[in-house]
Amino acid sequence: MSATLIALALFACNDDGTSCQRLQTPVETYRTSGECFGHLDDILTSEAALRADAPTVYAQCMPSAQLAALGSRDINLARVSQVQLAQR
Repeated sequence: MSATLIALALFACNDDGTSCQRLQTPVETYRTSGECFGHLDDILTSEAALRADAPTVYAQCMPSAQLAALGSRDINLARVSQVQLAQR
């Protein structure tokens, strides 16, 4: 049985989340999505989130492999399937 790690990352976006860039912050990983969602408030009030130069900052929990596949290109978070967002 292989474990899937859940990654928590920050994204700087336009207001509707259709144009986002991942903030270059360390990615936290968790064993379960519940653990990850429990840390959303902490990351949204972090220094990196508060100083981001964007109208909206999202924190997102997703499988670490999915986050790696997104890379650093401009992405549309509204199209990332099965992901819940928390917004600053």
